[in-house]
Amino acid sequence: MRLLNKVSFTICVILASFVLTINANAQCKRYTKKYCLPSLSPYMHNGQLTSAVLNPGDSADVEMTFNAGKEYRILVCNQEQIGNVQFKVLDKTRKILYKSDPEDESPYWDFKVENTQQFIIQLTVPAKKKDVQKTDMMPTGCVSLLVGFKE
Repeated sequence: MRLLNKVSFTICVILASFVLTINANAQCKRYTKKYCLPSLSPYMHNGQLTSAVLNPGDSADVEMTFNAGKEYRILVCNQEQIGNVQFKVLDKTRKILYKSDPEDESPYWDFKVENTQQFIIQLTVPAKKKDVQKTDMMPTGCVSLLVGFKE
């Protein structure tokens, strides 16, 4: 009987975490559509929603291809409870092409690509200082990477 209770409990925990993860990602996509997409204007969105729920101190690398002859805007948008997310744009050799200003409230970079190439966009959520936090719980928040283009 105990084994059956343990198995049932384990299955419930796994299902609950799965449902919570799906719900968090759905909320992040809604946040992106409502608060981030308007900031791409006058650029046209490329149709990709690249977003994730991240914690302070997290970082992520996203590889993207940019086509020759187009003007682009890379925009990073996030919920304010995790602080201003910084981003860097790197080429394939990891040379820094652009680094956002940590004080900028709406960080984006406008540029034109002469040749089709791949860039790595490196996102970094600032770590929270222990003395600033009121609890031991770390805030999580949606971070969105959007790309717009002009022809």
